[in-house]
Amino acid sequence: MEKKSVKINALFSLIQSVSTIIFPLITFPYISRIFGVEQLGKYNYAKNFVEIFATIALLGIPTYGQREGAKVRDNHKELSNLMSELFSLSMLSNTIAMVALYLATFVVNTFHSYAVLIVIFSVTIPMTTIGMSWLFVIFEDYNFTAILGIIFNLLSVAAMFVFVHKRTDIYIYAFITVIASSGSNIIKFVCSKKYCDIKLTFHINFRKHMKPILLMFSAYISVMIYNKTDTALLGVMGTDYNVGIYSVSTKVYNLVKSCLLALSNVLQTRAVILAAQGNQKKSDEFLSKSFNMMMTFVIPCMVGMAFMNKDIIFFIAGKDYLEAGPSMIILSCSLFFALFSTMHSSTILIPYGREKVTLDGAIIGAVVNLLLNFIFIPIWKENGAALTTLIAETTVFLIYIHITKQYYTHLNGIRTMVQCIIGSCGIVLVLFMFRNLEINIFIRIFVKVGVSVIVYFALQIVTKNQIVMDTLYNILKKAKVKVGKK
Repeated sequence: MEKKSVKINALFSLIQSVSTIIFPLITFPYISRIFGVEQLGKYNYAKNFVEIFATIALLGIPTYGQREGAKVRDNHKELSNLMSELFSLSMLSNTIAMVALYLATFVVNTFHSYAVLIVIFSVTIPMTTIGMSWLFVIFEDYNFTAILGIIFNLLSVAAMFVFVHKRTDIYIYAFITVIASSGSNIIKFVCSKKYCDIKLTFHINFRKHMKPILLMFSAYISVMIYNKTDTALLGVMGTDYNVGIYSVSTKVYNLVKSCLLALSNVLQTRAVILAAQGNQKKSDEFLSKSFNMMMTFVIPCMVGMAFMNKDIIFFIAGKDYLEAGPSMIILSCSLFFALFSTMHSSTILIPYGREKVTLDGAIIGAVVNLLLNFIFIPIWKENGAALTTLIAETTVFLIYIHITKQYYTHLNGIRTMVQCIIGSCGIVLVLFMFRNLEINIFIRIFVKVGVSVIVYFALQIVTKNQIVMDTLYNILKKAKVKVGKK
C-alpha cells in the first residue's frame, strides 16, 4: 500500500477535527445570546448526560479496531472479518446503552425535564457506530471524511440561522447539532465497502476481542469521569447558571484540544506499524518528531488561551459570560498534560499492547478528579471543576511518562520546550502591547492572534526550532521547484 505523508494526513485530520467543532463555535455567539445562561446550561447538561452513555456504547472498539485493523489492512479477507465482528459487537453494545439511557431518563425524576433533549441527542449513539470512522483512519483517508464533515456542517449552520430564533427553539437546535455531527455517517458506511465487506454476524471471537476491548473501554470510562462528571456534579452542587458559565470555558478548551489532537489521531496508525516492525531507530525518530511537533503548537495555544480569555469569551458568548475567565485560564494549563497524556497512550502504550497501563492511569486520574470535585466544586463552583480537571490530567501524565520511557532510547524535548517558551514570551509581550486596543472585537482578536503568530514563529526561526525549520525548508523547496518549472 502506498505510504501517505504524515504532514498531509495531519492537515486533513486537522480539517476534519475543526469541521466537527466549527459548527458549535460559529453558532455559539448567536445561540448563547438567544437561549441565555440557564437554557444553555440545560442544553449542555442533557448533551453531557447522553455522551456518558455514548462512551459506554463505544466500548473502546474504535481504538482497538484502529490498532488491529492497521495490522491487517492489506489483507481484504482478514480485514472484512475483523470489521464485521467489531461492527456487530458495536451494534450490540449500542442497544444495551440506549435501553439503559431511556430507562434512566424516564424512571429518574431528575432527568424528566431534560427528556426531549436526551432523546434527540441519543440518535448520535447508533450513528457513531454506523459511520465506522476508525476504518477510514486505518487507511489514512482523512480527505474524504474532512470534506464530508465540512459539507454537513455548512448545511447545519444554514439550517440554524433559518430555524432557530427564540428560546423555545432549543429542541430544533439540538436536532440540528445532531445532524451536523452524525449526518455524514450513513454515507461513510456506504463508502466503507471500498475497503472491506462489512456485515452483521453472530460469529464473534469474544475470547480474542473482549479482554483488550474491555481494558480500553475501562480506560475510556475513567477518562469520561473526569471529562464529563465535573459538569454533572456542577449541576448537582451548583446551578444551571454555573453550568452555563463553565460550558463556555469547556467549549473553548475542547475546541483547542480537538484541533491539536488531530495530530495524535494521525500518528497512531503509523505508530502501530512501526511497533509491529520492531524498528527501534525509526520508532525513536518518529516519536521524537511527533512529540516536538505537538509541543511546538501546544505551548503557544496555552498561552494564547490564557491571556486572551476575556476577548475570546466576549466574542463567542457575550459580556454575560465573562465570569468564565478564571476557569478558562485553569483549563488552558490543563491542555499540555491532557494532550501529552493522549500522545503517550496513542503512540506508545496502545501500539505496544499496554492497554492495562492506560487503564491504570485513567482510573487513578478519575478517582483523583471525582474526590476533588466533591471538595472544590462546593467552594469554587466552575473554577473548582476546572481545577480538578487540571490536577487529574497532570496525575495521568506523570504516570504515563514514567512507564513509556522504556519504549524510546531518546526523546529530546527540552530544547524544543525552551524554544517554545521563548516564543510564548513574545506572544505575552504582543498581547500586553495591544491590551488597550479598543476596536471591533473580531478585528481585535484577528490583530492579536495574527501578530502573535508572526512573532512566535519568527522567534522559532531565530532559535532554530527543528520542526519549524524543516517545515520552512520544505515549503521553500517546493516553491523553488514550482518557480523553476514556470
